[in-house]
Amino acid sequence: MPYISQNFIDDLPNQIDIVDLISKRLSLKKTGSDYRAPCPFHGGKNRNFAVNSHKQFYHCFKCGESGGAISFVQKFDNLDFVEAIEVIAGEFGLKIEYDSNTKPVDPRLERYRELSQKVSAFYIQQLRNSPAKEKAVSYAKNRGVSGEIAKRFELGFATPSNNDLLIEFEKSEQDTSDLKSLGLLKTGQYGDYDFFRDRLMFPIHNTKGKVIAFGGRAFDNKAKAKYLNSSESPIFSKSRELYGLYHARKYSRTMDYVLVVEGYMDVVALHQADFTKVVATLGTATTPEHLQILARTTNTIVFCFDGDNAGRAAAWKALKIALPIIKAGLVIKFLFLPDGEDPDTLVKKESTKAFEARIDKSHTLSKFLFDHVKAEVDFDTIEGKTLFLEKVSVLISQVNYEIYQQQLIDGVAQVVGQSVDQVQAIFKQQAEQVISTSFDTIPVIDNEPQMPDFSDFSDDYQAPNPTPQENSAVKALMSRMISLLLNYPVLADGTVEVRVRNIKRSEVLLELVRSAQMDEGISQEDLITPFHSKVGIYERLKELCTLVPHLSETQAKDEFLSALTAAERRQESAKIKGEISSADTLEAQQKIMEGIQKGKSR
Repeated sequence: MPYISQNFIDDLPNQIDIVDLISKRLSLKKTGSDYRAPCPFHGGKNRNFAVNSHKQFYHCFKCGESGGAISFVQKFDNLDFVEAIEVIAGEFGLKIEYDSNTKPVDPRLERYRELSQKVSAFYIQQLRNSPAKEKAVSYAKNRGVSGEIAKRFELGFATPSNNDLLIEFEKSEQDTSDLKSLGLLKTGQYGDYDFFRDRLMFPIHNTKGKVIAFGGRAFDNKAKAKYLNSSESPIFSKSRELYGLYHARKYSRTMDYVLVVEGYMDVVALHQADFTKVVATLGTATTPEHLQILARTTNTIVFCFDGDNAGRAAAWKALKIALPIIKAGLVIKFLFLPDGEDPDTLVKKESTKAFEARIDKSHTLSKFLFDHVKAEVDFDTIEGKTLFLEKVSVLISQVNYEIYQQQLIDGVAQVVGQSVDQVQAIFKQQAEQVISTSFDTIPVIDNEPQMPDFSDFSDDYQAPNPTPQENSAVKALMSRMISLLLNYPVLADGTVEVRVRNIKRSEVLLELVRSAQMDEGISQEDLITPFHSKVGIYERLKELCTLVPHLSETQAKDEFLSALTAAERRQESAKIKGEISSADTLEAQQKIMEGIQKGKSR
């Protein structure tokens, strides 16, 4: 999106009346030279909130909230800066001026958004009229979803047919092509078919309420892929979108906290229980982009996870991602649910009030951090405390907010029973060791992008007479591809399989590619299960499962293909070196070099 012209922003107060703007949201009463109302930000019945038309300014004499038109719309409508300007411009019929130095908006984007809205309407119609709708209606009713909430989230139904969506839009070649670009139509051996079939459909909205993608929930809990998401597209990136954020902003009076849950249905069910400050990630781990968006929305982020091992592992990932992003005024907490419960069932079993109490009492980041690391070591021994210090030092060093970092160091000192100076000295020493050893583990890969150096997958993984540098580079490339595939199984396709098959000693990667191709919604656990009997490989794969590369699918695909190309080039280079070294005469070597040059010139 192009940037809004600064001149337009500066002149906006001169083109509108803040009283008209706020009176659309509050009941203002003329009092002297001001207009008064109860403050929408701290509550109460007294008219402490004053709006001055002459100064184009508002101020609450009780809580101190104040600002101009843009600030008010940001806070009241729960919008970011650009969104607030767009809302104001829309309400007053103003044409936004964009900076002429920025690139024009891609015309496809609006077309994709309009088509996504039509697809959403189609799914809603199927939920109302399809002969097969009963299973979807029954599922929603059994989960306690009312008609009002279903309408709020625009829930729909993808029929069991392979081509109902295709038939709906096949008259337009442009629509059919765009549906493929959006991942809603796929092409298989027998032609085009609908990607979503026999699922309850959840439109995914951007922060303006526009449909940009879809999620589909299977009715059978034993289905391999309980949830499916649309593919990434020019208007949709999983790493940057949060399901329910638009609804949270629209239906919540304040955003004093945001609860982050794991599934679409959790969001819908909590709205049913009148919990509206809730969002969900879109089938991915929490990303830095998610946290940055949430940090602009609220000052308190509460992650809600199952209390089992998988839930705590997911929470630990979220904690590690959050450490570099913590800033002044931002609080991050963790709520762990009892075994076998999800937010939906827990609210119904206990009460809304009891669930609110759980949110209030959720663990702070520091408590979860210390408790988690303590559980990994034998803390009652000197050796265990030493390991505890080593582990937390690496994590705390990632915190950029200096005041909070110092508070964490103070907390560590209390936990281990040492002085703050002693702990800081240990942290400094540990940091120096990490820096000094890191240069020894980074492989040099000529002019190719540098990849982190991972350990090998088997004891006999050897390129033909490789140099140490070449061997390290090949390992790094192979491990990087595996890490990306484990976190983004959608990267696997027929073309990738053919290319991987031609790379020597790529058996592990090749098997992963084949498994991912057979099941579009396969989980990490299912991907690595076939290697369970190969202990060394299985343990390494488990490690790589946790190394979530915080990329969009598009970025992940680009990086995967870049690594694949680099591996192919290295293999070709090694082959040529082998041919040259095995040539008996200088003349034979010359012929090989001439062949290489002819190949380059084609």
